[in-house]
Amino acid sequence: MSFSKAVSTLIDKIEDVTHSTVHSTVLLANAIQEAITRHPKGSVQTLLDPTLKALIQQEIKQTVNTSRYCSGAGFASHIEATATFNEYWLLEWWYKKANGLNQVNLDIDQATQQRLDFRTFEWFKLSPLQGEAFIHGPYVDYICNTSYTLTAAVPVYHEGHFVGVAASDILVGQLEEELLACSSAKGVILTNLENRIIFSSQPQSRVGDLLQSHQSEVIFESDYFRLHQITTLSSR
Repeated sequence: MSFSKAVSTLIDKIEDVTHSTVHSTVLLANAIQEAITRHPKGSVQTLLDPTLKALIQQEIKQTVNTSRYCSGAGFASHIEATATFNEYWLLEWWYKKANGLNQVNLDIDQATQQRLDFRTFEWFKLSPLQGEAFIHGPYVDYICNTSYTLTAAVPVYHEGHFVGVAASDILVGQLEEELLACSSAKGVILTNLENRIIFSSQPQSRVGDLLQSHQSEVIFESDYFRLHQITTLSSR
């Protein structure tokens, strides 16, 4: 399919954001996995070791600082209980602020962690099933930024066992600014693969809404997103 210059520019930017974010999240997952493997004890319970936690934090901060589109990144893990060890929820998360990087301090309170049980979060729950990079959203992130967010998630394994998820956030608002700045394409809507709207050049179509199939034609599809051309505008 041939595209107008404006649409081609838009697709290039979508691909750039996707590849950049997924790549940085994969690198973060690999770094965390390597840090666990290199630890003298070499078990998931070593995630609680202060030295290992410091290494993981360093990798997370580097990811946030060096990834152009990343607003925050981290590592979430749930360690199952054993006969000698209580279950433990772990979240190491850092995000960008105007004055630098801030840390989300949730794992200082295990009661809070348990109420937030990561295993119910789509980006945590589906990532191990995917076995590779997975992008969840748009959704409102009530824990970190209270904004519409896309989360790229990559599972981390140790000796074949799932131990947690490395993840990076993209703010939908920032993505919208990037897309509007690079292209003047009209009548286009970006959705996830379930047709939930992420970006729209039409004010009638809102972020988070489901795009009805009769309203548009898919003109580009990747492993994560669809770009639609409007054929029939909503009457709302």
